[in-house]
Amino acid sequence: MKKLLFLPILLISITAFGQYKQPKGKGNGIYNYGKEKVDKGWYFGLGATYMAAYNNVTGEFADTLNPAIDYKYLADPKGKFGALAEIGMFKMTERKIINYRDFGLTWKWFRGGEDYTAETYTNDVLGSTATLEGSYGDHLLSGHFNLGFRFDASEKLFYVNGLGLNADYHLITGRSATPKIPANDNYVAGPDAFIGELHYFFGVGFKTSGRLIIMPMIETPILALMPFNHIKSTHSYFNTRARPFLLRIRFMFLKKGSKSCPAVFNPQGIDPNGNLK
Repeated sequence: MKKLLFLPILLISITAFGQYKQPKGKGNGIYNYGKEKVDKGWYFGLGATYMAAYNNVTGEFADTLNPAIDYKYLADPKGKFGALAEIGMFKMTERKIINYRDFGLTWKWFRGGEDYTAETYTNDVLGSTATLEGSYGDHLLSGHFNLGFRFDASEKLFYVNGLGLNADYHLITGRSATPKIPANDNYVAGPDAFIGELHYFFGVGFKTSGRLIIMPMIETPILALMPFNHIKSTHSYFNTRARPFLLRIRFMFLKKGSKSCPAVFNPQGIDPNGNLK
């Protein structure tokens, strides 16, 4: 079942990649499709991940053999910063609705932890306290495909937001688990080895005077697709959950012939399309 999600992701990626190729006899230059003006190329990005703490979990139980003794438990999630790196291809068109798309591969490092406290009370008087600190540091390889809407604020500035799919595989897991709070049916050591999600992204693009676009971006999952035993978009670790946030700076390199490339003129004053200037 887990392998089935690879097929649609692969087909979508192949379809998107195929649209980068121009049919023979169409367009002005090999980087345009028909008469449509496009910006396209490849990108790489660097950034950070942050596992934002979702909710703490508590539990209180009485000793069935000695009613004077009570046990209280607290699991408090802790967010930590990790890192990410990515590479892929993008395309931006002048269409009115879906005018941005990209696909690529990302390495993600998710880090976080959980503070666990167990207290024993006798006749409502604290008798003893035990504390433990859990932690995790998982390395994931992720394939993604994004579709979005781009709004051009000016010739040098644009905004883009949209939805995408990501399919992640946990390459390396490093987890030091805390004990299970009694009666906590949601306790797990961590997410499954393979996960699929629908995510939201937002970016701000800055066009330079050359062929480089710099775009800071933020991304977070909004729907769990695999495994589909719940629709929560947070990740379970031990007794608690955390929400991944991906913060990156993407460096996007335009291919020659893209509409935002700087004009190139020869000494006779003729541009690359043969127009006299």
